[in-house]
Amino acid sequence: MANQSPPLLALPSGSILQFTLMTLPLLILYLYFLYLVIESPSKADPDKEEYFEDRIRLTDILYCYLVTLVASSSLVAYLIWFVRKRRKLSRSYETEGITILGDVEYDDGYGDVNGGFLAMFLRFVKNGCRRNDYGFVVYDLEKVANHPACDYYDKHVEKQKAGKRGKQSKPLGKIRKNVRVYHHYPRESVSILVLPKYPYSGQPKIDLEADWASFAERNGIPSEFDDESYNDYDQVGDANPRINLPKTLSRDRSLGVLIISAFWISFCFFGALYICFQIEVIEEYYPDESAGWAWGVFWITCGGIVPIVAGLGNYLRWKRYEWWILKSGKVLNSGGSNDADGMKADEGNYVQMT
Repeated sequence: MANQSPPLLALPSGSILQFTLMTLPLLILYLYFLYLVIESPSKADPDKEEYFEDRIRLTDILYCYLVTLVASSSLVAYLIWFVRKRRKLSRSYETEGITILGDVEYDDGYGDVNGGFLAMFLRFVKNGCRRNDYGFVVYDLEKVANHPACDYYDKHVEKQKAGKRGKQSKPLGKIRKNVRVYHHYPRESVSILVLPKYPYSGQPKIDLEADWASFAERNGIPSEFDDESYNDYDQVGDANPRINLPKTLSRDRSLGVLIISAFWISFCFFGALYICFQIEVIEEYYPDESAGWAWGVFWITCGGIVPIVAGLGNYLRWKRYEWWILKSGKVLNSGGSNDADGMKADEGNYVQMT
């Protein structure tokens, strides 16, 4: 078998510290801006030399604070709502999924060298610089249709018999679907989990196990043993191969990131509020400052832009992600490529965040 690199099931324990250090320079800059805001009334006097020195407009500082407020709010909404729905969808494969055999295609390159540098660069950018986390799963739709738990096609046959407009009643061949992979090597005849209601929802089982381990409280690394060999061992003691595997803490750092993001929301909100009050104080001395404009931008951002970007933006992102997981894919057959809805197939490239 090809070289097997172990899946990354957990980020280093210092990942929250790394995230904090990444935002620390921005915090220092914003504290400097806040210092300028505090000192601005003392310099707003035409009789002082400081009045004629180059200055950063408080309105420009306000823009910086509000942009960061929007970004932080969107991140909090993503962690609280999107991530939970993604994990719930992933876990549904464990309880509802049916198992069939299929292949996993994986290429650790960034594109076809023969396609030229531009093609390689565009492919690299298209996948958000994370192409190595993605591969393709290939499986037969007929195996899904013939599974006892799958009544997807039967329901559409009944619709067609009743004279109602239904979707395809027969599988069209094999499907090739873009998926997230944790094991970075190609595989043949491995277990694929498919949700019965969505024939295009196939995901490699061992990669789903790695995903579940990533947000579980504590899990061992999934072994290379298949289910049959695993069941041959006792469930207690040293006979169980998975008990002897090294343990890994969850890579779920969402709570820490959530706390840091909540701090940024509070800091930027109250900072922007204070800047608006300071602009009221100095606007009569500086013609390029306007309290009315500042308050208008503040309330439009907090009451309009933040809910739209954080709420609607994450909702649209979720619908795109849900479609990518459940309905995207390309059917491979001699008659052309079609998807389950009779539309042109789409491999559904998507960059997944935890």
